[in-house]
Amino acid sequence: MGKKKKREVASQKMQSSPEETPVKEIPAGRKIKKKQPAMQRLEKPNWLLTGLAGAGMVLTAYLALTIWLGHPPLYCKEGSSCDIVQRSRWGTFLALPTAFWGFLTYTALAYIGIRVRNPMTHWKSAWTVSMAGLGYSVYLITISLFVIKAVCAYCIVSFSIMTVIFGVATFQRPKERPKFNFAAFARQTIIITAVIVGGMHLHYSGIFDPAAGPEDPYLKGLAEHLTQDKAILYGAYW
Repeated sequence: MGKKKKREVASQKMQSSPEETPVKEIPAGRKIKKKQPAMQRLEKPNWLLTGLAGAGMVLTAYLALTIWLGHPPLYCKEGSSCDIVQRSRWGTFLALPTAFWGFLTYTALAYIGIRVRNPMTHWKSAWTVSMAGLGYSVYLITISLFVIKAVCAYCIVSFSIMTVIFGVATFQRPKERPKFNFAAFARQTIIITAVIVGGMHLHYSGIFDPAAGPEDPYLKGLAEHLTQDKAILYGAYW
C-alpha cells in the first residue's frame, strides 16, 4: 500500500471515530462563578459633577480670600448673621478658614469628574467624598441654627450645592455590577463620614486644641465689661 493510500485511510479513521474530549464533572452543590463583564471606561468627563463642583470651588474660594484679606464678603456686613457665623470658632479649622477646606473638597470632586474614568472607581470616589462633604455641611448648619443662632447665606448655598452633588452621585451609580454589595459599601462610607464629623466636633469642643474650644465665660464677661466701660489699657515696656 502506497504512502498516499495509508494517509487517506488514517484520515478516514480519524473522521469516523474522533477522540472524545473528557468532560470534568462538577461536584454537586458547587456554584459556577461567572465572570462579570468588564466595564468600559468613561469616554468623556462627568460634566454635571464637574460643573457643580466648579460652582462650589468659586464660592468657597471667594469666602476664603475675603477672610484672608480681612474684608467681609458681599452682603455680609459687620454684625450681620453671616458675619457672626464667619467669625465664630467654627469659621476656622486648624488655623485655616473653613471655606478653604470646602474648596479642597470641591476640588477633589472636580478632579474625580474630569480625570477618574473607571466607572466604578469614579462613582465610589464621588459618592464617598460628597457624603463626607454633605455630613460636614449638615453639622455646620446645625451648629449655626442651634448654637450660634445665626444663619449664613453663603453656607446655605454651599450646603445646597453639596446636597445636589450627593444626589447626582447617588443617581449615577453603575448598574452593570449586580453582585456589588451596595449596603456594605454605604455602611463603610457612613462610618468614614461619622469619624470625620465626630473628630471635627471634638476639635471644636476643645478636646484636641483648647484654644479652639468654647470661650472661658469669665474672660468673655470681663471683656464685655471692659468694653462697656470703655476701659483703656495703659502699659509700659522696659
